[in-house]
Amino acid sequence: MTAVLAAGATACGNQDTSTTKPAAGASASFGSQQGTAVTTIGDEKVTVPDNKPTALFFFSVGCGECAGGAKSLATAGKTLNGKANILAVDMDPSESPQTIRQFLGSIKAPELPAAIDTRAALSQRYKVAALSTLIVVDPQGKVTYRATDPSSDQIQTALHKASAK
Repeated sequence: MTAVLAAGATACGNQDTSTTKPAAGASASFGSQQGTAVTTIGDEKVTVPDNKPTALFFFSVGCGECAGGAKSLATAGKTLNGKANILAVDMDPSESPQTIRQFLGSIKAPELPAAIDTRAALSQRYKVAALSTLIVVDPQGKVTYRATDPSSDQIQTALHKASAK
């Protein structure tokens, strides 16, 4: 399954699939189930879902289109100042933390929390197969927003809506 996801994730997303409703097949609630625990490249522990909404941006350093979405995520994170979780999720398990740090530095977002989805746990759980995809997960684990290469304003609006549910 990971090989299939990796093959499907080689192309950057190019279709805006923005929605304020859960995407088909991605609306399962994980309420009583445990969240998926990940460790960032900065050794921070993050659990998705958490007690506040979370924006997950799926990228690879080789995806040129991903730079804009990652910048938007970083800007949204600064503006929200801890009211939501943000996480850039590298879908290429062969990319090193150093390579990811260089990418984040090149887009002027070195503080953006990032993790490598080494076993495709988040990609599989939230049915993400295309790079440059952002999803917002509410505290119950429900996907409330899905888009390709979103703006900072779109991310902030989606996180606010997810926290109001």
